[in-house]
Amino acid sequence: MRRGFLTVILVAGLSAPALAQAPGSVPASPSSLSRQERNFIAEALADGMAEQALGKLAQDRAETEPVRRFARRMADDHGLKTDRLAGMALRHGIPIPRDPSLSARSHMSSLRDTPEGAFDRRYMAAEEETHARAIKLYEAQAERGGETGDFARDALPMLHSHFEEARGIMAELARGPAPPQTQAPPGDAPPGTSGSSE
Repeated sequence: MRRGFLTVILVAGLSAPALAQAPGSVPASPSSLSRQERNFIAEALADGMAEQALGKLAQDRAETEPVRRFARRMADDHGLKTDRLAGMALRHGIPIPRDPSLSARSHMSSLRDTPEGAFDRRYMAAEEETHARAIKLYEAQAERGGETGDFARDALPMLHSHFEEARGIMAELARGPAPPQTQAPPGDAPPGTSGSSE
């Protein structure tokens, strides 16, 4: 039951050494992967690490329960995905990033500085956009054979589910908080109907 161990190494502090070269790590055999497949693993691994880190940040900063739940799901789901990708990276001698990408670090810094009251919308808008981009990356890979194609096909339902959930939460946030309910006197038109009171 050590599936979370590698994720903790990669994400807690996000300063894992290049485990493929570490003494005692799984020896990397000469890779049979194409350059394109190696690039996919490296990009998907960096994206997954960023999603985990952002999910942890959002759990602390989120102002509404749906966004907090979504952020928790991102950290958990992308943690599992990152574990699988890291395993592939180790087997094929692909360096595991020490830190999130420069753009991910910049995005996290921007989210940390988001004024109160604006965090949820900014985080969810970014999640909708990044999942749309990830789906394109994974769909292209899913058309290929081999280990990376299988991995992409397995991961796509999860990414689509995240995207739809992000869209739903964004729509809910756009509607804003429900106006306070007031007790209407008998005979008044119910809220939402057009009719002017004299």
